[in-house]
Amino acid sequence: MCLRLTYAEALLWKKHASQLIADAKAKSASIPCDPLFGSNPRLSSLVSEIDGIKKRHGLLIERALIFAINKLPHWHAAKEQIPITGGKAHLDCLAFNVKSGRLYVFECKRGHGTFDADKTKAIDQRLDNISRSIGAHAISKGWAPASTDLFILSFYGATWKSKYPIHDRRSVATLFEPCIGRFVGDYMEYIEATTTRAYTSELRDPGAVSAEVTIFDWVDDAREKPWPDVLFTANGADFVATESES
Repeated sequence: MCLRLTYAEALLWKKHASQLIADAKAKSASIPCDPLFGSNPRLSSLVSEIDGIKKRHGLLIERALIFAINKLPHWHAAKEQIPITGGKAHLDCLAFNVKSGRLYVFECKRGHGTFDADKTKAIDQRLDNISRSIGAHAISKGWAPASTDLFILSFYGATWKSKYPIHDRRSVATLFEPCIGRFVGDYMEYIEATTTRAYTSELRDPGAVSAEVTIFDWVDDAREKPWPDVLFTANGADFVATESES
């Protein structure tokens, strides 16, 4: 299975990565200088910016994943809010295959470090509540799931003790299609390199920007039209003729 994006779609996701940084900078500008860094206001804003990027990062990857799942035949995916006993629950991703009847509900985490016991317990309790209510929610949408699976998606692979399976950005592709893993992996690498490049000139020891070049590095709105499509497969990504030209 392949995942095909129009050039305009690939360009939009590339711009989302830059916007991640721009939004954090804009937010930081409205935050008063921390007294700890009073003699160096830029250091105060830098700390705020980096923290803002980290908070927005996981949400952007989550959006990209949902976008990619919706590109696959028969799949529908979205963030949703469902009623549960005593209130409502927010689903990071609800994905349903109308052909196979597979229903997935999963909570997304950046998963780059450890969580304390209270946080991991809260995650399981939230999924427990969702598990008890998801059947009725599926019926309300006109779905008849043949199977329902709840799990945690830890993008960077950190794991902890949980009653629910924990997938990372590579293993989650086995639940959908390998091209999903390739798209999300390439996009994450591009965001990482973009963020590092944005701050390299300000850091005394900036570290090396990843030498890996993804397809997003080659997407440029100055490219002469007509634009090609961007095709992701299990083995990589490349520019291809649009479907109308194929």
